[in-house]
This record gives sequence, structure tokens and C-alpha cells, in this order.
Amino acid sequence: MVFDATSIEEARGICALPEFRADLGELKRQGRPLFGDMAVFAARDATAAETVTFNYALTNAGPSDGPTMAFLVPVDGMVVTIIQPE
Repeated sequence: MVFDATSIEEARGICALPEFRADLGELKRQGRPLFGDMAVFAARDATAAETVTFNYALTNAGPSDGPTMAFLVPVDGMVVTIIQPE
């Protein structure tokens, strides 16, 4: 998953939020939970390909009051957009 943060510290704080973990805990891939209860979320800088994916999602996302996130694997019930980096 890729999301926008103003710093690595902010990203780590987001990953540590109980409500963030709870929301991600509801996601499924092929009917199975995407993350287990003991999943570790580690913030890091995005790769160039991940940045392209996020920028595409940001440009093409509909209006929202919440943050934009791009999932890098298919997630049940979400629109899938495949991006081929140039």
C-alpha cells in the first residue's frame, strides 16, 4: 500500500494508529484476510514504480475527504488499475 505523508515519522504514526490497523484488517484478497492480526506495518520511502502508481491513483481518484491510498496488490471489492511504468 502507498499513501501520502509529509514525513517518515508521520507515516509511522499513521501505521501505528489502531483505527488504521482495524480498517486494514477488514480487507480481503481472494476471500482471505489481506493482513493477519500480527502484521507489522513498516513505513518506508516509495520506490519509483510505487510513486508512479500513487500519482496515477491521486490523479484519477474521485473526490474524497479522506486520504488517497493505492494498494499494490488486488483487494476484494476495489477497482483494480494496472500501471506499467515507462
